Amino acid sequence: MKVFVKTLKGTNFEIEVKPEDTVADVKKNIESVQGADVYPAGQQMLVYQGKVLKDDTTLDENKVSESSFFVVMLSKSKVSSGGPSTAPTAPPSQAPPASSLPSNVTQPSITSQAPVPAAALPQSAAESSPAVVTSAL
Repeated sequence: MKVFVKTLKGTNFEIEVKPEDTVADVKKNIESVQGADVYPAGQQMLVYQGKVLKDDTTLDENKVSESSFFVVMLSKSKVSSGGPSTAPTAPPSQAPPASSLPSNVTQPSITSQAPVPAAALPQSAAESSPAVVTSAL
């Protein structure tokens, strides 16, 4: 059966698939049609009827029918060596603005926003609870 694939770049194309094909098979099909440098199967996310499809499910399980359309998106590649080296540099860049406050400016205290317990209220305020009026019919 033929299905249509829409990209976030605004292009559409069609591919030939079988109901028993897995989502991983469809991703490989898209990779072969569009090129591994443009849509690598490992980075593709296929969306059908608003749901991201899991690689190990079949098109039949996802109720994909003839002339349906998918949206293909690419996830960012996961680079393990680049992640840790950039993480330590982020906190120091956020710390200077907090310490650059003038000495006469103080941070608001969280304890000053705590609710006042009922025992600390004046006697008249603690006793002035709303009255419930019932009428006999």
